[in-house]
Amino acid sequence: MPRHGLLIVDKPGGPTSHDIVAAVRRHAAGLRVGHTGTLDPFATGVLPLCLGKATRLSRFLTSSRKVYAGSIRLGIATDTYDPEGRAIFEGSLDGISEEAIRGAAAEFLGTTLQTPPPYSARKLAGLPSYRLAREGKIVILPPTEVTVHWFEITQVRLPFVDFAIETSPGTYVRSIAHDMGLRLGCGGHLATLRRVAVGPYVAQQAHTMAAIEHNAREGTLDSLIVPLREVNIGIPSVTVTPAGEAAMGHGRDLTTTDLTGLPPAGIGAVRVQNQAGDLLGVAVPAEAPRSAGILRPSVVLMG
Repeated sequence: MPRHGLLIVDKPGGPTSHDIVAAVRRHAAGLRVGHTGTLDPFATGVLPLCLGKATRLSRFLTSSRKVYAGSIRLGIATDTYDPEGRAIFEGSLDGISEEAIRGAAAEFLGTTLQTPPPYSARKLAGLPSYRLAREGKIVILPPTEVTVHWFEITQVRLPFVDFAIETSPGTYVRSIAHDMGLRLGCGGHLATLRRVAVGPYVAQQAHTMAAIEHNAREGTLDSLIVPLREVNIGIPSVTVTPAGEAAMGHGRDLTTTDLTGLPPAGIGAVRVQNQAGDLLGVAVPAEAPRSAGILRPSVVLMG
């Protein structure tokens, strides 16, 4: 039977992220399966799936930084901001220099407001915006704050521009491609996209669907799964005593005597493990003076 933990999938182009979840769920022997942030159907790359108890940790991976590599096609803007859409504008590339392209890319660095694509899962009036867009309705989504940590133009081979980028969660690389075309005055859309990292998990750790299907048939799917105790959710760890383990299991606040060492001052959520290194859950600072403890269980994986 597959173990509780993380399955890093190398998503192929074509299927949706939900298709991949459904395919893995067929082999998960009744365990819950959830993703940690979707990829568009045409996109490929790292798609971490949480199995069983690990689904309770999915929000921490969803909030991780993402790294992508891809290409922008300048000269054509599409209604979906990607290659699957309908061309809505064609512009000339005359006078578009590599210097201008690199200058436009630099304008996206840092924290800015980004308008999501009209064809997206973001909701408007209670409905996913892509449904409204498909009905021919005008969709204008409110901008959201996103961060581009770095944005490197790796090659200019007009009409294509190859790039690598690291973004905050919730950033639409499609919007960056579209907006770059607007800034250059020629239009543009995202031509290819591959996600190469989600938090600490990189493409070299990902398994193809062919490998997953093969191991499932052989009864060895668990060999591809990162076990629960090894799942890295990008937050510091604290170790509890046996008494602290019991408190964690009952959802009780943890006091200083429940810990083998105090967490650093000002720290937020922490990964809680026992002295054997087993992951017990996640705790957050307890609210004083309502609690005599210093940590309050937020996610409990025991039982």
